[in-house]
Amino acid sequence: MRDKRHVYIVDDDAEVRSELAEALELRGFVAGTFDGGEAFLACEAELDPGCVVLDLNMPGMGGIEVQQALVDSASHHKIVMLTGAGSVSTAVRAMHAGAIDFLEKPFHIDDLVRAIGSAVNRQLQEVQEDARRRQAEEQIGRLSERERDVLCGMALGLANKIIAYRLGLSTRTVEAYRAQLMHKLGVRSLAEAVQIVRDAGLEPTGAILRSEPEG
Repeated sequence: MRDKRHVYIVDDDAEVRSELAEALELRGFVAGTFDGGEAFLACEAELDPGCVVLDLNMPGMGGIEVQQALVDSASHHKIVMLTGAGSVSTAVRAMHAGAIDFLEKPFHIDDLVRAIGSAVNRQLQEVQEDARRRQAEEQIGRLSERERDVLCGMALGLANKIIAYRLGLSTRTVEAYRAQLMHKLGVRSLAEAVQIVRDAGLEPTGAILRSEPEG
């Protein structure tokens, strides 16, 4: 990700596109330019994930419309919005919709680089989280339904005898399931197993959630 810091400049001003692309490439980015939202969206799905430097006010599709199209398509691109005078309130709404930052023209190139850096870092974090989630889901997919129940009990911090009661099993059987699932997950500690549950977003359901009788 660090070796391929892609930036896509979407602005109807040819001079702005050229100047920004040159400045960003000098700073190690791979810059692509588009003269409007339609041109960018026409090939967006084929582009490497990157930061979209998006002009708010353009003929045809404006920045807000382009942003909404990216949201609707579950795009991995991150957005830094460029605004003209008097458009700050609209840019703030864009940030609420997921833009990483906005800069009001004219701006210093270093400010843009910092904003892009934040976008790239956010993107990297999300890519890593997505990779962990997919790996965790794959690991949990190796488990039987009963092993997942026991794993959820472990993630809830329940003792083996409590897990056994809630699932209608003996403590020895729970211990056996626990050893089996740890082996299938490829982990050696409870902390590692619980982290897999968190990464996968596995929510406990069913009997493992029932309460013990009073007394």
